[in-house]
Amino acid sequence: MKKKLRIILCLTLILGATTLLQAQNGLEIEKVFQQYGKNKGVTMVSLTDREFGDYELALFKSITISGNASAADFIRKCLEKDQLGAKKVKQVMVNGKAQSIFLELPKNGNLSRLVLFNEITKSEQKLTLIYIESEENSDDILKFILKKK
Repeated sequence: MKKKLRIILCLTLILGATTLLQAQNGLEIEKVFQQYGKNKGVTMVSLTDREFGDYELALFKSITISGNASAADFIRKCLEKDQLGAKKVKQVMVNGKAQSIFLELPKNGNLSRLVLFNEITKSEQKLTLIYIESEENSDDILKFILKKK
């Protein structure tokens, strides 16, 4: 699972762009992008209407935060609220804390919506939060993102 989430992080860093959108309006995670998006040591990526092979993402938005324990707690609190309306919730717990979280949210019109979170704490704490909207099926989006290269 960790290897797959690292792949997501790499994809996030490769897809550099700076368009800011508010497509995740109504979700608590919107506060994470607003509060931390312009901080030092933070990488935020936002892409719209991009094709990746046979897949088209209406929105891909990610934020990577390094060395900020309070941000990790804030993100978890936001995700706790957003998961109340989720269709599917998967978590990987380490020492009583969610280290990885996957949320499949109800569709917004014809768009599938996914939220992915991962925390790496080996040498330096690194948090990654990803929000995706696509007309594709949620399972197909995950297969595409997590497939081995």
